[in-house]
Amino acid sequence: MEEFLVIAIQLFFEFFVQIIGGGLLDGLGRATSNTKTEDGCVVIGLHVVFGGGMGWLSTLIAPKLFLPLLGLRIANLIVAPWIAGAISYAIANWARPTGNATGHFWHGFLFALMFGLARFAFAVR
Repeated sequence: MEEFLVIAIQLFFEFFVQIIGGGLLDGLGRATSNTKTEDGCVVIGLHVVFGGGMGWLSTLIAPKLFLPLLGLRIANLIVAPWIAGAISYAIANWARPTGNATGHFWHGFLFALMFGLARFAFAVR
């Protein structure tokens, strides 16, 4: 039972960081680029770097892993990016139904993947 609570807390934490960080990164990426292609590359690169950085920073704030078992940590690395991407896609589709929200899926996916990889690599077991 504890494992399910830990998974729920971690998913909530990653979702919260994704919502706050994603909005900031989208705005920053659009402010620094000139073309639509360049805009997408800058934003995706920022999501990758910021996701890994936030994951590493989170190990300084909460150095112990929430998930006690290696299998759960690996499952989190596989499942969390897909959930974050789906949520990011759904929110982008809801906010702008006429636009293309596919890019937002990859923004959320890569941010959560890098966040999870950084926690997996640097957190204390």
